[in-house]
Formats: sequence, C-alpha cells, structure tokens
Amino acid sequence: MRVKQIYVYITLILFLVSCSEGPTNLEPIERMQSHMGTYARVLIYGGNQEDVNTAFNKIKELDNLLSDYNPSSQISLINKNAGITPVNIDPQVKKVLKLSKSIASQTDGAFDPTIGALTIAVYRFGRDDGTEPNIEQIDKAKALVNYKDLILKGDTAYLKRKGMMIDLGGIGKGFAVQSAVDVLKDRGVESGVVSLSGDFKVFGHTAEIAIQNPNNIGAIATFKTANKDLAISTSGSYERYINVDGNVYHHLIIPETGKPGHDFLSLTVVMDQSAALADAYATALFVMGSQKALMFVEEHKDIGVFIVYADKKTYYNKAFTNLVADLVVTENVQ
Repeated sequence: MRVKQIYVYITLILFLVSCSEGPTNLEPIERMQSHMGTYARVLIYGGNQEDVNTAFNKIKELDNLLSDYNPSSQISLINKNAGITPVNIDPQVKKVLKLSKSIASQTDGAFDPTIGALTIAVYRFGRDDGTEPNIEQIDKAKALVNYKDLILKGDTAYLKRKGMMIDLGGIGKGFAVQSAVDVLKDRGVESGVVSLSGDFKVFGHTAEIAIQNPNNIGAIATFKTANKDLAISTSGSYERYINVDGNVYHHLIIPETGKPGHDFLSLTVVMDQSAALADAYATALFVMGSQKALMFVEEHKDIGVFIVYADKKTYYNKAFTNLVADLVVTENVQ
C-alpha cells in the first residue's frame, strides 16, 4: 500500500518581527486577509482603511487574473488555448509575462514561466488530492518547458505547443506585493509593509525581519532593513511538498531535469528594487543549485542572498550585509 502525505505550510517563511522605526507621528493600520492561497498582510502608517482596502483589492484582482488554480483566469485561458489560438490579456498580465520572459532569459531558463507543464500537469502541489509524480511523464513534460515559445504580441499571449502551461508561482506573489505597494504610494501612503507568504516589501521606514528556521519554529536569522525601501523574498523546499513512501517532492522544480532542487533548504533574496524581481530571483537561484547560484549573485551585485544549505550550514554575501543591519544568525539549524 502506497502511503501519501501532503504538506502545505501556511506559516510565513519570512515574517515581520516589528516595525522598529515606524513614523512616530502616524497611526498604524494593520490587517490580514487570505489571498493567493496564503496570508496577505498590509500595514500602513497614516492613511485610512480605504487605502488598505485598495491594496487588498489589487492583490485579489491579480489573483483572479494570474492564478492557474482559477479556471477562468487569463493564465488558465492561455493554457487551455496552448497550440490553438492567442488569448487577449490585461495589461497587468502582459507586464508580468514580459518581465517573466526577461528574467528567464537572464537566468538561462532557471526561472521559466512555462514550468507549468511540470508543476501543474505532473506534480500539482497544494491540493488535498495531490498525487505522486509520474516519473514516466517527466521527460515528456519538461520538453514542453521553454519560455521562448511564449509569444507576446500586441495585447495577446500565445503558447506555441499543445500541453504547454504557464505557472507564475515563482513571481506572482512578488508581483502582487509590488503592485499593492504601488497603489498605496499612488494614494499618498508613504510608509508601510505589504507581504504575501515569503514575499515582503518594506517602504518608507525600517522594519525587523526574521527568516524562519527551516526545521523548527522560530528564526534562523533576524535583521533590520537598512534601506527604507527593501524587497525580501524567501524560497523554501519545506513550504509545499508531497511525501510518497518516504520520497519527498517539493514545489521548486528544475526545468532542465524536471525534478526538485536539492541543494538548499531555503534561500532569501533582498533587493532595493521590485518585489517581483526578488521573488523571481529567489526561485531561479534555488533551482540553479549552489555553484550556479553563487556565480550568478557574484555577477549581479545588487542581489543579496541568505542561504540555508541542505546540510544546514548558512551563507550570506556582501550585498546582503550591505542591505540589512543588525544581522543575528543562529549558529546551527537543528
């Protein structure tokens, strides 16, 4: 008898400890809702409840457009029409797909928005009816992963081959976080935090952040955001996975092999840029593996990383220490 267990960790991989230097003359407003299969959190200083509502509405709007779990989303429609016909898309969908293709090119396909042929069709994480990956299907599915076959023309998107699928799980939350921050700033909110699971954007002030210990409750590291605008994203192999007869399959799939990455337990990216970029880079670096990931961040000195390796050792680069303050690291991951 085959024993299957499905694990979905809804606790935050990255969590806010405190807003250590929030504006003292402004009243904070903080709320949490459920969006994109996780917890969305909005904290602002100054502003009003309608500002918070607007941020949550933006996240909900993007969830409805981008989620492959939603059969009527534009991403689902593109997938259904793969190899058949282009699909008209919202400007926001075009923006995230264009950015996804750019990052895919930059990372040599380590991040690939067409990974859905594997993650959706073969693995399918996060559902109560998740099933064991059919290893025989992996070779067939990975042959359908190629961001170059995602065609963006005018206001349409088209996947060139039947069976191709877009999965924006590696960038969608970060894109939604950044979009919510942008609408808050447009409404005159100058300071706050927006987060979705392990994707954060702190703006207009500094905050204390903790990186969750991959094996235990609590933090493996804490730090303050040295820059007043900082995007932070963590990818972890322990966030979503299925266990079948002791074989563990997590959700961070290497496009080249069609199998989960295994070098890291977690990888955190910090950047003073877009939360969408931080999210996508965290995904790409995780699936690159140790050697390629370290080479990539050496060449891209604006990317700070904090890594917990599979052997439980930790590493962080100079860019990380330049972007954060008061870093405290637990010596061992138990």
